[in-house]
Parts: sequence; structure tokens; C-alpha cells
Amino acid sequence: MSRFIQNWLLPLLLILSNGFLGWLINQLPDKKDLKIEDPIIILLTVVCLLALFILGAISSQSQPSAAPANQNWVLGFLPLLGGGILFALLKGNHLAAEFNSAVFYTSLILFGLGTVLPPVLLLPRQWQNRLVWLPPGLGLAVMLYFILRGEWTAAFLALVVTVILMLFIHTIKFLIPVTNQLAPKFRAKRQQLADSFADGIWNKIEDSTSPFQRQYYQGLTYICRDYQTQGLDRDRTLKLQKVFVPLKIAATEAANISHKMIQRLKGGRNNSNETQIWNFLAEIDKHPEFRRMAVLGAPGSGKTTLLRYLTQTYATNQQRKVHPKAPKLIPILLYLRDVRQEIVNNNQLTLAELITQQVQQQQQKYQLENPPPNWFAEKIRQNQCLVMLDGLDEVADETQRQQVSRWVDEQMQTYPDTAFILTSRPFGYKTARLQQAVTVLEVQPFSLKQMQQFIRSWYLETEVISHAGQDDAGVRADAKQQADDLIKRIKNSRPLADMAVNPLLLTMIATVHRRGSALPGKRVELYKEICQVLLERRQRAKNIAEVLTATQKQSVLQVLAFKLMQHKTRDFKLSDGIDWIKDKLANVASSGTNPEDFIQQIRDVSGLLVEKEVSVYEFAHLSFQEYLAAVQIKESNQENLLIQNINKSWWAETIRLYAAQSNASNLIRKVLGMPSPSVEVMALAYDCLDEGLSVNPDVRQQLEQRLNADLESR
Repeated sequence: MSRFIQNWLLPLLLILSNGFLGWLINQLPDKKDLKIEDPIIILLTVVCLLALFILGAISSQSQPSAAPANQNWVLGFLPLLGGGILFALLKGNHLAAEFNSAVFYTSLILFGLGTVLPPVLLLPRQWQNRLVWLPPGLGLAVMLYFILRGEWTAAFLALVVTVILMLFIHTIKFLIPVTNQLAPKFRAKRQQLADSFADGIWNKIEDSTSPFQRQYYQGLTYICRDYQTQGLDRDRTLKLQKVFVPLKIAATEAANISHKMIQRLKGGRNNSNETQIWNFLAEIDKHPEFRRMAVLGAPGSGKTTLLRYLTQTYATNQQRKVHPKAPKLIPILLYLRDVRQEIVNNNQLTLAELITQQVQQQQQKYQLENPPPNWFAEKIRQNQCLVMLDGLDEVADETQRQQVSRWVDEQMQTYPDTAFILTSRPFGYKTARLQQAVTVLEVQPFSLKQMQQFIRSWYLETEVISHAGQDDAGVRADAKQQADDLIKRIKNSRPLADMAVNPLLLTMIATVHRRGSALPGKRVELYKEICQVLLERRQRAKNIAEVLTATQKQSVLQVLAFKLMQHKTRDFKLSDGIDWIKDKLANVASSGTNPEDFIQQIRDVSGLLVEKEVSVYEFAHLSFQEYLAAVQIKESNQENLLIQNINKSWWAETIRLYAAQSNASNLIRKVLGMPSPSVEVMALAYDCLDEGLSVNPDVRQQLEQRLNADLESR
């Protein structure tokens, strides 16, 4: 209880209620009507005042160890309200004359109760339990007094009042815990509405004072509003906000953060298994260590989608609806593989300069206003930005990756109070770690609940779009039926369940399921099936005549993917792509298909290739490039290339996918022959053992012995 309430407000209310009680006693009807002697009136008044004095003294002197006083003492003044209403009815002549005495008597008792009850509610819990029966006891004593005098009507009225008092007391005891539960929720809702109202006003002010920011947010919305299906579904565009499932995040390396802090984060509005990126962002003011975060995750775990979702949420000013304590920040999203060359060519390039360059290109694309001079430099200096740097691992060249990592370190050091989020695959990050104190977070696999939520959202949005935006009971029933069928299949298949924890693979599974194809049981088989779906079955379903079969198309794309892996890049110029595939295309195409037409057809119809800018292409997802390269290496017997690059993070996923189609013994032997392989390389060897199509018994035994020896040495 605040000092103001205890020292000023409560005494003032009690003085006023006592004064009104005294005035009310002076208004008593003729004594002949109530037959109450003056000594009794004086005695009742003295007892009431003494009770107030004693209870107030006990309340103010209660020991710290006692149970805390109830903060709902204001409810104790409710009897005053009831007494006032009865007295107003009486003075306004709204009651029959025969009820005047009884109503006045009841009003008097209610005022007495309203005078005594507030300090009682401030007492420690054990005192409240002792005194709770005092008012009914006094009521029964009054009733007994009238019975002894033979005044049966007054005795009956005293009994009625006593029963009303008991009901009122128990009602108060019921309402107190209810209000204790509801009060925080009402306060939270009130705060949320206030924040929303304030944000709305502030957004209007920003729109009027900074028209560029409004247009910048509009450009971000154009870029990030769609759910990237990695070419899996070119027939329809899903809205990111409709299908996004919040990712679980776990802190693996929390710089300068106590264990209790992490536990408190987990124990907030989400349980220990559902900590989200918003929980960390909401704490950046109190805990500066959360201003620099590295989010690591396996291929297809949703890292890029997470950053796009954050960008879209901030661009549409929805962050407070997602998390009530989310900081108000200006989102900036940079793909490191797209800006790596600028960083490598000019290590003096500042963050603000790089952002301005990228945003100018974005704004020009959508014919929006360019940023004013130094706009981003000023916003970053004022710590108003959330800088998101995606895909450190996609800077394929290890030397360049380390240069980019050093540049990011310098920007974090230059702007220590600016919020940064960097994403990467674990293997790629460990070869070019940030040197600043960074909180390392790891994206967790989908739980069953997340998997079900995604499938239901994905199917509903897909069906709504398939029905030209119509969202009715029939569409929802169809979506639910298909979603339930897929969920059942996943639950009944351990291999499918193991793959469904990955958002990209789960999207593939849903795509294959919706097209009526058989669901494969291994990851490499899923990639093979999805390539078949994208390269041929979609066209066949639409009766589109094709010169090349899916197998022929894939053989050409395998060559392209392999070249990209060798060149350590994801994107390629159209002219380079034509040179790389023309010979293979000539071998498989009976009618001499044009290489440029082939690339554009894969882009427009299959969706496995995307045009990121004019005449610059890439595979829809790096995982497709890695899978197709692995198939090409297997078919062309170039395993030695993988053996030579066994310790290069750029090749790690391709090695896993190759092992899943081949005998992995030589790859594992290479690792076992190293004098001191890194932890990451040993983990890759264990993955090859686990996912490999086959492994020689002697190699398996050697690796297992090595594993046991490593465990014993710890």
C-alpha cells in the first residue's frame, strides 16, 4: 500500500464517514418510535470510534512478517454506498411511512459497517479471520436484546440485517480474490490500449514529419508481406502473417547473462519451451547484452523467414500486438550474401552508407522516395533501429566470410546501443565468429503443436486463395479435412515426423501431400520427390506440353548447381548460366532447346530458379542447390571433391545429402585420418554415419570407438 493511501487517503475517508455517521445519528426519529435510550446511542458511537482507533493502530503496526494486507480495502466502503442510497430514499419520501424506522435503522447499521470495515480489510490475514464474525455477533446480540424486551418486530428486523451482513461479508470474501485475479489483466489490457493509442498518435506525427519513413515502410511491406515458398507453389502467394508460426528460441551462449535471467525470460508469458525472439527484444533496455544477438539454425529452420516476419511486423506497426513490451524500432533487413562484395571491396564502408545504398535501390524499384541525406545515420546514432543481417553462412568463401564478420564486429562496436540480429547456420558461424559479446540463440525444431498450427494455417490459406479469396464454412471444412489427414500421416510415420520438425521440409511435405503424391520417408527422397513435382507433375496436371522430361531437366540443373557450389556462390549471371549448361542441355534436348529459354522456363513454370534482379538468378533455396549438386557428384563419381572439402562449411550439407545416396565410408575415413579434427567436422562424420545409405562395418566400428573415447575423455 502506498504511503499516500496509508497516511492521507484512508484517514480522510474514515473521518468523512465518521462525521456522516454522527450526523446520521443526530437525525434519529423520535425515540418513542425506535425506543432506543440516549445511553445506548452514546455507547454505540463510543464503541464504533474505539473500534476504529484500535483497528487503525493494529493495521499501521502490523509486522513485516505478517501476511500482507489486502489491497481491496476500498470495497469496505461499499456499505456506505448502500446506507447512502437507503437514506436518500428515506429523505426523499419514496418509502411508505410504516417502513421509515426499519429503513433508517438498516441505513445506520450499514454506515457503521462502512466505517469499520476498511481498516479491517487492511489487517493481516489472521486478524481478519478473527474479526469476520464480529458484525454478525453484534447483530445477534441486538436481536437477543429485543427478544428479551418482547419487541418481536425489531428482533425480526435485527435478524434480517444480521443475515444480510453475513451474506455481504462472504460476498466480499469471494470478490476479493476475484478482483485480485482480474486487476492485473485489466491493468495489462488498459496499458495495451494506452500503448496502442499512443503508438497511433505517434505514427501520425511521424507520417506528417517524416514522409520518407512511411514510404520506406511501404517498400518493406512490398518485400516481406509474402510467405516465401522457395518455388514450391508458384500457383498461389500466401501471406506471411497468415501462415507464420512463431519459432522457439533457446539461448546457447548468453554473453554476460545470468542463468536466472534466462529462466525469468522463459517463465514469462511463454512457458519454458516457447521463448521467442520477442522475449529477448522486449528486454534490450534493461539488458543491453540482448542488443547483439546471433540466431543460428539448421538449413530450412526458418531463420530468414523470422527476419522477414520481424520486418513486416515493424513495418506495419503491429509489434505491440505481438508482444506488449516490444520496443519501437525501425527495421532494417540486409542479406549479407548480397552486400558481401561492397564490404569486401571497401572495409571502411559504414553501416549507414551500406543501408542507404540498399534502400535507394529498393525505393527506386517501387518508385518511392529516396532517403534524405544522413537519415539512416541519424536514426542509427539515436539507437532507433533494429539491424537484421541475414545469412553469414551464405557468404561462401571463407576468407570473405571472415572479412564480413569483422566488418559486422566493427559496426557493433561503433554503435554499441543499436540492436543487431545476425543469422547463420551453425557450421558457417563457427568459422567466422563475431568477436563482440554476442548472445547466441538457437532456433529449436518444431514441436507437435507448432507443426499442427503450421499445417492448418498453410492449408487454410492455400484453400482460400484457390477459391479466389473466398473464406466460408465449406472452404474451411475442406482445409481442415486435408490438414487433419496430413497430421495423422505424420503422427503415424516416424521418418515423416522427424522431417516435419523443419519448416522447409514441412512445407515440402504439405506440397507433396496436397498434390496427391506418396509421402517419402527420407530427407533425400523428399527432395527427389519435390523436384519431380516441380519439374514435371505440375505441368502434366495442367496439360502443358513439355519437350524435356523431369529427369532431363534435373540433369541440366544438377550441372548448374554443381558449378555454383564450385564457385562458392548462390547467384549467377544469365550469361554464366548459359555457358555452364549449354553442353549438357544439347546432350539431353533432342530439338536443341535454347539455354536462355530453359532457364526462364524453369523460373516461370517450375519455380526452382528465381530472378533476384535483372539477369541475375539463383535457386529458390540453397537446399535445392546443395541437393542437386550432391546428385551430380554421385552420378559423375566425383566423391574426391567432397573428401577434399570435408572441413569446409560451404560443402557440409552437400556432403550429408551425398552420403544419404551413397556409401559414406570414404568420407568418414577422411575424418578419422585427421590428426585433430574439429568438433564440427566430427559432427559431420556422425551425420554421415546416421544418414548414409551404407557404411562399411569396420568404418562404423572405428567411428563408434572414437565417439566413446571422446565421451570418456570429457
